[in-house]
Amino acid sequence: MMLQRLTNIVPQGMKEKLGRDIAYTLGSFIVLAISGIAINIIITGVRDAAALGVFNQAYALYIVGSQFAVLGIHYSVLRHVPSTTDSYERSAILGTACGVTLGLGLISAAIVYALSDDIGRLFESDRVGVATSFAAFGLIIFPLNKVLLAYLNGLRHMRAFAILQAMRYILVMIVVAVVAFSHAPIAYAAISFGVAELLTSATAFVYIYRAGLAERFHFARPWISKHFKFGAKGLGAGMFAEFNSRVDVLVIGFFLEDRAVGIYSFAAMLVDGLYHVLAMIRINFNPLLTVASDNEDWSTPINLQSKARKILVPVMIALSGTVAGVYQGIDLFIVPDKGLNEGFVCLLILLTGLVIVSPIIPFDNLMMVTGHPGYQTIQQLCTVSSNVIFALLLLPVFGIAGAALGTVSSYFANVLALVLFSRRSLPWDIIRNRTAAGRT
Repeated sequence: MMLQRLTNIVPQGMKEKLGRDIAYTLGSFIVLAISGIAINIIITGVRDAAALGVFNQAYALYIVGSQFAVLGIHYSVLRHVPSTTDSYERSAILGTACGVTLGLGLISAAIVYALSDDIGRLFESDRVGVATSFAAFGLIIFPLNKVLLAYLNGLRHMRAFAILQAMRYILVMIVVAVVAFSHAPIAYAAISFGVAELLTSATAFVYIYRAGLAERFHFARPWISKHFKFGAKGLGAGMFAEFNSRVDVLVIGFFLEDRAVGIYSFAAMLVDGLYHVLAMIRINFNPLLTVASDNEDWSTPINLQSKARKILVPVMIALSGTVAGVYQGIDLFIVPDKGLNEGFVCLLILLTGLVIVSPIIPFDNLMMVTGHPGYQTIQQLCTVSSNVIFALLLLPVFGIAGAALGTVSSYFANVLALVLFSRRSLPWDIIRNRTAAGRT
């Protein structure tokens, strides 16, 4: 029933294809949610909250580092592939991006590995430093996977996209579980990132080849400069967006002990999973927004936004209630006496903020996919700045709940920036949901 209401966001004229695509990506979200919950339960139950804090700090650093590794090149692929009809040219877009990002991944992995001891000293945790050194190996392939998945997203091969995403989550979960149940230090669990990225990229290449989505992978010098130019403008957007999703964990890790990070990150993980419901819808909307901008026809975005407003808030309220109940059940019956009750207020704060902004989140890549990566970067800079400033101000007063309030402030900053920039650069007013000519 919930899935049916979500797919009802899609207007009737495009419902079959887009509705099916959203169903695929929501299926991937379900795998993400289950694997994320399983990872946190396994580490907390078999080890403790401090061990969970170590893993999640390494994961946060891995995600932030990955944005420097890819340099926004996947955004260039996502922007240019939907509007390119020549298959040979698409192959050049993909092949060039793959070659460049593989080189960038090797450089980034080497830098993070070299800095891992310093990172451990910064966070006053040797275990975080060791975990970061293992996570660095995943950075070799992560940028390549971002490009491959962006290519599939741009061509709207969403079933393959969803399966590959789900595969990554499952592989991470399996490796983490093996490490947690072994006698190895929990820092070794960060090896899971490298294993997952390597197998996912291999599978993606096989699919693209067999589906005939690229004539042959080849370098094209013009696309090197195009990717870097577009990626440079969008780099900050991706970097700040990912940093914003992890900055609360990193701020807590900097000021408090690993145990506090573990308790907070358990709650944040559940909300992050719920956020992915909206992100999966956004992934499917992105190519449609690109086409609407290219064709100067905003009827589709207007219809999508109209449906989103009617459906997403009640759906997200229902899902938030479910998430809160799941959290309580885990705390009381699955991993009792681990201190998770201390994070319940944080969970409620984060859920409330997410429900309020839920109709806008599926459109918050609007600036990027319509060819305004500079505005997208400033939008995300506003978002992460709000998060950091309020977290630093409120953490000393409210503890980990202060970090949650900082994250909620970033949701509102993101929406405000999107509204201001879209009014400046596009004929579509996303809040009034009409074009400059007044069509609704």
